[in-house]
Amino acid sequence: MKAFLYAAAAFVVLAPVAAAGGVASAGTTNGFIEAAKRSEESSTQPAVEHDIPYADGGDQQKLDLYLPAQKNFTTVVFTYGGGWRTGSRKGVAPIGVKLQNLGFGCALVSHRLSPKDKFPAHIEDVAAGFAWVKKHIAEKGGDPKRLFVMGHSSGAHLSMLLATDPQYLAKHDLKVSDIAGVIALSTPLDLEPRTDKKGFGDVMMKVGTADTFSRDVAVMKDASPIQHVTKSLPPTLLIVGDRDFPMLEGDAKAFATKASALGLRVPTFTAKGADHMGVVRSLLDEQSPVMKQVLAFLRDPKTPH
Repeated sequence: MKAFLYAAAAFVVLAPVAAAGGVASAGTTNGFIEAAKRSEESSTQPAVEHDIPYADGGDQQKLDLYLPAQKNFTTVVFTYGGGWRTGSRKGVAPIGVKLQNLGFGCALVSHRLSPKDKFPAHIEDVAAGFAWVKKHIAEKGGDPKRLFVMGHSSGAHLSMLLATDPQYLAKHDLKVSDIAGVIALSTPLDLEPRTDKKGFGDVMMKVGTADTFSRDVAVMKDASPIQHVTKSLPPTLLIVGDRDFPMLEGDAKAFATKASALGLRVPTFTAKGADHMGVVRSLLDEQSPVMKQVLAFLRDPKTPH
């Protein structure tokens, strides 16, 4: 469970990737020059904009924006894990770099943390961060219609809640249909304690993370994405590891089953040999089975993979 509480701390920092330049010879033809001009008009150098405020609450209400060289790019709004109590966008910077290098925009969102702030402060911040990206990504060169949300652990919970409970985006005059798709890694989908005492909510009660939700079972139930599955659910991909917290795989399948009853297909993927942190570390390797699933979904979220 310590891995859950400190999910943002186990990343290997990647060396920055230098932007490459190009040189044309003196004998370049006019046709080549025109092609180069068109290329310059459709792309720029990769860039990172740090510490953008999406609200007025200090560093916890800021985001870092990773912009690729291409124009009209797809953007991922990523929320880190940390048990709703620890972590920062800075701790997942390698994910922003990786997605940027693969041609995607990436907004790494920080949010308020417990114990100082109770739920729903966390999800309200993620909604505000998403709304900022939705409003401004076109001026940065991105496509506002291709805006995905993704997260790991508690960050995946917040991403899924944003995509299932419309009240948080409604405060920004947005709908869940403004989300092109959601990718959730090792997600607590059901926070309600169970009669068999084997649910994720039961673990939360034991280790103290339930304090985030004031240890109120009604609040924990309403904060559970599995309670808000409707036909308006955006395309969704659920990923867990086969060595992850034991209830997460079952909860992912239960979510998919509930969606299926409404005529929706929610694919689930179990990464072999991956524990809770191994799932998110897989994002740093585009050849990993997890990242292959993620990239295929980002490129075409409506086609089964």
